[in-house]
Amino acid sequence: MLGPLVPRSRLLGSRLTSELKIQLFAGPSGRQTQIRTATKRGGGSSKNGRDSESKRLGVKKFTNQYVLPGQILVRQRGASIHAGQHVGVGKDATLFALEPGFVKFYTSPSPFPHTAPAGPILDLASTLTASATAAGALRVAAPVQKPRGYKQFIGIVRSRDDALPRDQLREGRDRRFYGAPLRETA
Repeated sequence: MLGPLVPRSRLLGSRLTSELKIQLFAGPSGRQTQIRTATKRGGGSSKNGRDSESKRLGVKKFTNQYVLPGQILVRQRGASIHAGQHVGVGKDATLFALEPGFVKFYTSPSPFPHTAPAGPILDLASTLTASATAAGALRVAAPVQKPRGYKQFIGIVRSRDDALPRDQLREGRDRRFYGAPLRETA
């Protein structure tokens, strides 16, 4: 027990008050223990609770799909795919259709509008002699999917069978005129 009962007025000013507090609030070892309270939130909180919305980038229309004017073909950051025939570019590098038709992807070393190469195209395999290939002196690597220096383009053609880039010397440019018919010059 704590001892005899003492009037309150007598306890307030005495040295006995501090001893009484020590006894009342003492821990199991007889010393005062300090109780720590949580300064951070407990379980259930996470440091990984933030994330941004996805931008939904990528190709929206694929090869041989029919598109109408204004439909988005590719959403991208930067110009990884370039605009070809009948394709427009938005301010955020989005590619969209300018004319109705079918989508075609292709590669070319020159910017649009593409021109024919200046000189003859040489085939490396035909220029090798039979003796050099038989001896194994020169090995020809397999062609790569996208050669260095070539850019990828997307274009729109009128029919599904058309191919890009167009041979403009043989087929002419693909232009579409609306309204009054053109007069032919003789």
